[in-house]
Amino acid sequence: MSKNIQHIILIVPCYNEEKNLTLFAAAAETHLQDFSWDILFVNDGSSDDSWNIIRAMRDRDKRIHGINFARNFGHQNALKAGLEEASAHFAADAYVTLDADLQHPLELIPQMIKNMENTRTHIVQALREDKGRKISCFKILTSRLFYSVFSWLSGIRMLPGMSDFRVIDRHTLEFVVRANEKDLFLRGLLPWSGLSTVMFPYLPGERQNGVSQYTLKKMIALSLSGIVGYSARPLNLAIILGLVAIILALGYFIYVIVVYASGAHVEIGWPSLIGTMLAMGGVQLCIMGIMGLYLGKLFVESKNRPTYVIGDKTT
Repeated sequence: MSKNIQHIILIVPCYNEEKNLTLFAAAAETHLQDFSWDILFVNDGSSDDSWNIIRAMRDRDKRIHGINFARNFGHQNALKAGLEEASAHFAADAYVTLDADLQHPLELIPQMIKNMENTRTHIVQALREDKGRKISCFKILTSRLFYSVFSWLSGIRMLPGMSDFRVIDRHTLEFVVRANEKDLFLRGLLPWSGLSTVMFPYLPGERQNGVSQYTLKKMIALSLSGIVGYSARPLNLAIILGLVAIILALGYFIYVIVVYASGAHVEIGWPSLIGTMLAMGGVQLCIMGIMGLYLGKLFVESKNRPTYVIGDKTT
């Protein structure tokens, strides 16, 4: 672990952030004057002019570098490409992963690096604080629910507010690259590793331009990928759910037999039949869905396709 951090690499996935890229570089120039630095933008198949802007910035400043995906492969794969590129071609004392929308404040990076130097830790993980922010209750609740469910299912402790804003050392970078995860989920992989980590609470900045590209659909997909990739407990829960359904069904039939044997009138008809069928059918579909997630993951892994395709790079 480096005790004196002087040179840093900023790894920045971006998707349709054409209006924020020059602002990001200007913020780096303003807030990172105490360090030598390079910025590695990973353009995740943007449909706007992001890649042309990155190339133009590269022509003006050789500290700025870019990777352009052939199409959109997702935020985590953009992070993976940036980390692999940094491992292969950039030697630095520390590596910073953050988004291009300026909601991860660059002015906090010197404090995070100072924290790493003082504690000699492998990772300084930014922890988002939602108190006082203009954010919907739905987003706060779903975020906390995901982290709680993930921690319970995987046995990996994840705190609400963990994001992909962090500082890591070279040792951590090499670990991530060696792991070669097909469905990379850094928020789960790094806590799983057990590498020493210090939490750094922060208040997110306001998005300068554009709208968030992280839709509810993408968040759900990332959540499912993270849970399936780090725990087999859902399969155990499927078994328990099936057993509970069988016990309830047996209990119901025993109840019907006992009541009928006692001479009481038993109404046997469509309500009980349909109810039982719907309950059992729902349980079966749930179990099949859980198994399908794991089988689908194995299917994708067996193809051994690359997780991203690079269409172009800056020279």
